[in-house]
Order: sequence, then structure tokens, then C-alpha cells
Amino acid sequence: MNFDNDNDSPDEAIEAWGDTLTQRGSEVVVERVVHEHVPFYRRLHYPDVLDLRRCGYEVEQFAPLFDLLDEALVSQARKVHLLLHQPGGNAIWNPYRARQLEFNVRAALHRFGLSDAPTLLRRMIGRVYPGDSVTHLAVDVLNVFFWAALAQIARDYAWRSPQLEAYADYLEYPVVAAFGAQASSAARSA
Repeated sequence: MNFDNDNDSPDEAIEAWGDTLTQRGSEVVVERVVHEHVPFYRRLHYPDVLDLRRCGYEVEQFAPLFDLLDEALVSQARKVHLLLHQPGGNAIWNPYRARQLEFNVRAALHRFGLSDAPTLLRRMIGRVYPGDSVTHLAVDVLNVFFWAALAQIARDYAWRSPQLEAYADYLEYPVVAAFGAQASSAARSA
């Protein structure tokens, strides 16, 4: 059996993709449906959204950060990967130190009654790449965006614990380095 398209005629299935047939009166009309990209944070499990709301945050507060994650390029993922896997880190940033600060921020949030927020954010961010599409680069990107989301919450509580501001700067450094200054929660809130 030969599956090659020997003639140059277009494939009907490809040409009709997204078309719908509707009947108006006695005639059948073919309408083209334009499918728009829906960001992953618009398709989250509603119980997670409600739990995040109970922690005092709406998903929309993280929308600028989640949009950057949703539109991440492979070149940006490679920058993140180099930051996370450079032996010994670099002079500015070290992934081991970032993991330590993540736990410090989690402990502070626990003291302020927000112990569920980091887990909810991790779960929500994990839904960006469905199924088997998670690669080593994707895991690195998910980790640094989780740190950036955690940094956003930490900045909100820096008035109660001033070291959270410094932790937030450190945690969001990879996202700022790979995606630019607009990725900073400090720049978005100003």
C-alpha cells in the first residue's frame, strides 16, 4: 500500500480541519472555526483555583508570569538549563542556595498561614505540559517559574519579614535572566 500523495491535490481532511457544517433553513453552510490558544491557567482544576483563593490569591495575579511560561521558547529554556546545571553555580546565583531559600520562604509562609499556597502553585504550574511532553528542559523551566511565583508571594509578605524581599530577588533571578526584566514581580508591581 502506498501512502504517498502522488498527485498534488490537497488533502480534504486537512483542508476541512476546523470547519463546521450548520444548517440555515434549507441550505447547509460550511463555517470556518478559528481556534485560539487558551492559556493553561484558564484550564486549571477549579478546586485548585478555589484553594488558592482561600489562601488570598487569584490566578489572575500570576497571569503575567504564567503568560511568560506559556510562551516560553526553547532558547529561553536552554538559558535556564545552563543556570541550573552549571557545576558549582556561578558567582551570582547557585541552584542549591535557591532550593535552601525555597524552604525558608515555605517556612515563613507556613508561619503566616499560607502553607498550602506553594503546593497549589507547584500543582498549577505542573499542568503546563500535559501528558508525555515533559522533557528535562521543561522540568527546569517549571522549577524556575515555581520559584518566581513563590517570590511573588514572598514580596507580598516582606513587610512582615524583611528578609523575604532578598529571598524573592534570589529566587526569581533565573526567570529574570532568561526572560528579561518584565518577568520580575517587583517590576510588575511598580
